[in-house]
Formats: sequence, C-alpha cells, structure tokens
Amino acid sequence: MSMLSIHRRAALGLIGGLAAACAGVFTALPAKADSAVTLWSWRTEDEPAMRRIFDAFEAKNPGIKVNIQFTPDADYQNRLSTALRGGRGPDIAQLKAYGELQPFVDAGYLDALDDSVPELKKMPDAALGGARGRTDGQLYGVPYSVPMMGVFYNRDIFAARGIEIPRTYKDFVTACEKLKDAGITPIATGGANGSAWELEIGVGVIGPTVYGPGFYDEMMTGKATFEDPRYVAALKRFADLKPYFPDGFAGIDYTTATQQFIGGKAAMFLGGSFENGSFKSQNPKLKFSIFPFPADDAGAKLYTSAFSDGSYGLVSESANKEAATKVLDFMASAEFAQMFADELGWPPARTDVKIKDPVLAEMMEMSKNSTPYLTLVGFRWQSPTASSVLQSEIIDMIEGNIAPEKLAADMQAAVATWFKPKQ
Repeated sequence: MSMLSIHRRAALGLIGGLAAACAGVFTALPAKADSAVTLWSWRTEDEPAMRRIFDAFEAKNPGIKVNIQFTPDADYQNRLSTALRGGRGPDIAQLKAYGELQPFVDAGYLDALDDSVPELKKMPDAALGGARGRTDGQLYGVPYSVPMMGVFYNRDIFAARGIEIPRTYKDFVTACEKLKDAGITPIATGGANGSAWELEIGVGVIGPTVYGPGFYDEMMTGKATFEDPRYVAALKRFADLKPYFPDGFAGIDYTTATQQFIGGKAAMFLGGSFENGSFKSQNPKLKFSIFPFPADDAGAKLYTSAFSDGSYGLVSESANKEAATKVLDFMASAEFAQMFADELGWPPARTDVKIKDPVLAEMMEMSKNSTPYLTLVGFRWQSPTASSVLQSEIIDMIEGNIAPEKLAADMQAAVATWFKPKQ
C-alpha cells in the first residue's frame, strides 16, 4: 500500500470518528458522498453529446459524478503519457487503438477489463481488436465505435448540378469536372499543421476499391508488401485526384477542409464515419450523405476500410476504481451504444442497436463489405510506422515530387525493420 493510500485511509478514519462524536450535534449527515470519476478524451467536438450521455448516466446513478476533461487530439497523447508517468492520470482514459495502445499496456498503466466489465463479452471481435493487448490477448479498454470510410457528399450541390452518386471511377471524375467548371471545389482536403493523417484517410477511402478485400490478409502473411502493384495503384489513384482538391491544399489543415465542406464551398470530403455527428452539429441545415469510392467496373463489389477507433481504459493508479468500473460497464452496454449512435451518428461498438439516423444507416450498410484499415490496423505496432512515412511523404507524392513507387518502397523499408509476417 502506498503512503498516499495510508494517509488517505487515516484521514477517512479520523473523519468517521469525528462524525460519530458529533452525532448528537448534527441532525443529519449525507448518507453517501458522490464518487467523482475523472474521464479524459481527445474528442473535443463531441463534448456536448458526451455530456448529455453522462447526464443520463448520473441521473440513474446519483452516487457517481463523471468529470469529463477534453484535450485537443494534437496534444492529448503527450498530456496523457506525461500524466501517467507522474501518477497524475485520470480514472478513465480514452485510448488510441492497436499499436498506439500497446505502449500503455507494456508500461503497466492500465488494468485488464476481461473480468471486471462483463458487457465486453457482448461486443464483436471487430470492435475488440483495437483494445486487446498484443502479447497477453487481454482487453484493456471498452471500445465505442467501429468506423468505416467513404465519400461524404453535399446532396443539395449534387442535385443542383444534376449529379448522381458515381457508379464508376470514370463517373466520379466526370462529376468532379462538372463541379470544377461550376466554380465549386470538388473535394475538400488538406494536410497542413499535422493533419496529413487526413490524407492518409483519403488513401484508406480509395484503397479497398483498388487492391481488394483480401489484400490485408496477404500483407499480414507476407504474400504482399506495400510495393505490390495493387497498393502502388491505390496511391496513384489518390494522387490523380489532385486537380479536384482545393488550390494550395498542402497549406490547408483538417479543420479548414471540414469547414469548406460544412459551409457548402466543397461538394465532397473523403473521411471516416466519425465526421457524421460533427458535421450535423456544426451545420444542422447541411444535407449530406456518404457513398463508397467507386471502382472502374460498375458491377464491382465496393469495399470500405474499417477499424476500431479506440476505447476507454481503467488507469491502474486510479483511486476510484469501483465507481470507474461501473462507468466503464455502462460504456460497454447496449444503452450507451444506442445513445452514442443517436447523439454522435457513429457506428457503435455493439450490433444490438436500432439505427435511426439515415446517414448512419448508409454507413452500416457499407460496413457489411469492409476490410481492415491497412496502415492503422496492421502497421502501427512499432516505429517507424507505415503511417508516419505515408504522412511525411504523401504531399510530395501528390505534388509530383516523388513517385507513388518511391513512397510505397519507403513505407515497406520502414515496417520491414520490425514487422514479422504471420506464418
């Protein structure tokens, strides 16, 4: 037991003794003090919705207060790492998935939840994969969503220009040309100020259509590499869309790109399903939906990239584990999943949910034909990651300064230093 715990217990004992001694003086004492559970998140855009969800939880659990603290994504990992090293972390931490979770597991900062959160057993493997320790296979977080990727489009702009959802890549290019001729930016995107991850998502939108659903398994078993012509073709197809990006896209960041779409200045946005609720909350009048990136052949089956977005974990040094575990069990429940889908419009981590939002319904339909988001699920387990190389070089590739083959070769050389194919 730590000295802090000893002092805390001594203080509680003293308080209890004083309360007993003063029983004749005070007519009433609180039956039970509130347990304050601190929860950290990087999803600043979700703050109002998350607050409403936990207001409902607190109404049913009056002895627990959930104190949610939001930190912008760019600063979150550093803040969390620093706090955990110093023993000043939250009770519950929002955690990145897959390889970005593993360092926290290896450092012993998190408690395994397999036994303490029984609702986890009701979640599909697609959700749980990003919260599982790579070595021991235990679960260290409660997943909240399995997003997928696609092309968001402004329905009013499409209708006004007589554009239908493209059935082929040729149709997609024709639509982009028509929009450009009308003075409308076809695709909002950018990679400035640390947001090249958005460009990586663009590759994730296009990739499955080009390299096919079985490519991930081939990569995991060593039958294919990033230098495979199919992956190079996916990079090239993304670079070929440059004429339809905003002028000076390399100097535009993620926030500005989303505002171009939300404000109706751009007709499309290549993104993940986590954008749904954010777009709606920022512009309730925006009429939009989503479609999978089209293939060359109109009859081809279209696939989308999918992944476990992250989870919420119990910090090992939490002094409030009983209440925090109760919060986590709620976050693993069908009740939370339903509220999450209703409030945020994301595909929830559980499948026993009634989908009410039409855009989310389109996403759920697309997710039936999915493949793992290649660079995240497979190649962020150690450094250098495939993502770090892709993000650092993708603008040069789009600008024509390096060939797609060069980027693919650099990605392969990076992950070859640590990646071992499954036998």
